[in-house]
Amino acid sequence: MIVIGGGPAGSVAARALARSGLDVLLVDRARHPRSKVCGCCLAGPGVDALASEGLGALLDDLGAPRPARLRVRGWGRRVDLDLGGTRVVSRAALDAALLEAARSEGVDVREGVGARLGPSHPGGVRTVELRDGDRRHRVAARMVLGATGLSPLAAVDGASAPSTHVRADSRIGVGARFPAAAFPAGLVGADTVGMCVGSTGYLGLSRLEDGTVDAAGALDPDAVRDAGDIATAVDRLLAEAGGAIPGTPPIDPWRGTPSLTRRADPAGAERLLLIGDAAGYAEPFTGEGMRWAIEGALDVVPLVREALASGWSARLLERWDARCRRARRSDARLARAVAALSRRPRLAAGVLTLLEHLPGLARPLVARASGPAPRFESPVSSVSTRVRP
Repeated sequence: MIVIGGGPAGSVAARALARSGLDVLLVDRARHPRSKVCGCCLAGPGVDALASEGLGALLDDLGAPRPARLRVRGWGRRVDLDLGGTRVVSRAALDAALLEAARSEGVDVREGVGARLGPSHPGGVRTVELRDGDRRHRVAARMVLGATGLSPLAAVDGASAPSTHVRADSRIGVGARFPAAAFPAGLVGADTVGMCVGSTGYLGLSRLEDGTVDAAGALDPDAVRDAGDIATAVDRLLAEAGGAIPGTPPIDPWRGTPSLTRRADPAGAERLLLIGDAAGYAEPFTGEGMRWAIEGALDVVPLVREALASGWSARLLERWDARCRRARRSDARLARAVAALSRRPRLAAGVLTLLEHLPGLARPLVARASGPAPRFESPVSSVSTRVRP
């Protein structure tokens, strides 16, 4: 069994598969710890999913803050929403800890190793080309999981990988890390996640476990081009939203991502299933992104075990693709609403004005958006024999 990608989706899936008795190889082209453009919030259901896998103490060990509220600012308005159950943790710390948890369960983790998908063979295996510096070699597995995030899974000549469809009006992700003093306490703090919304996108601010502030959001590509760089585009957004422009330069410079809203079609191929952002992604509101990745990683485990126990069939991919479509529809309700509102300034200002006086109206929406996603079920509950990768 091979897992390509060592973010939350790849690490959690690899660990769960190893705990079920499989030999698992996980490769990641990065070396950890490493920073990543991410809001660094994990919504309550994602926290619960980690606890269900025996990883409930991991966030406590990392010192992950527990913010009580989300403070939304836009067009001179301010609304506080309940964030019960959410934890904040840097991706550098979380990803490294999850990889170590996978190692402790016997996963063969290889960092700094790139991977390209190879073809399937009649013997019931799929090949993967590994690249470690100048060295290249191929390994074979009966199943491969692709957890490469927003980077499409590369393929060697003669092999095909699932195509990715990017929504035409998709925004790009942006992120940087700042000293705590860069923003006022009323905008972001240990108990407050800040969200500044404007006509060109939105920016979230969260206090990390080391006291620094993670700034991450989604911006219209045209706004970045018009501003000349990400930092200027963010400053314009903050000024429009009524938030404070950073008083100090970032510790880690501004970085961008590819277009956010996308889907793989289908979410896999023969003996390959995509998980996490690789299967599909929407602009997150706050805390959903990592939660989606973790829940998808756990949902794929019974299907992989079924494939290894009963043999691969095209029907397995059809079922996983259907699950991913259902999850996208269910998971992104609030994210889509916020994205749509931010593109309609007058409507957004009216909504924020209403919520400013009646914040309780938002509770059902937040609860529904952060509730449990539809779960995938497989008839196979165990694999009796140990399967080589």
